Amino acid sequence: MRMNPGDFRWKILIQEQDPDTEEWHDRWTVFARVNKKNGGQSFNADADQYRAELNFDIRYFREIENVRYNPQPYRIVYSGHFFKVTDYDDYMEQHAFIRITGAHYA
Repeated sequence: MRMNPGDFRWKILIQEQDPDTEEWHDRWTVFARVNKKNGGQSFNADADQYRAELNFDIRYFREIENVRYNPQPYRIVYSGHFFKVTDYDDYMEQHAFIRITGAHYA
């Protein structure tokens, strides 16, 4: 995966939820390349719901591997919206760039 450093211009915040208090705590603020993965409407239990998924490409750092092996307590705050972490990809284990997929429901 080849990336231009100038593409990493969107500031995102990765938060972790405390399992005891269920409060969210800021973990890392990083710059990312943001791109739409997919999105669309779904109809569940007669409720019309829009779901958007975004890919957040960030530079690798050692602590981000916590998200890889346990994504459930993490979310991304981007442009005032919250995205549940649904996928993590360290392309070919190169430890250069990480792609985190986040889902937003509205």
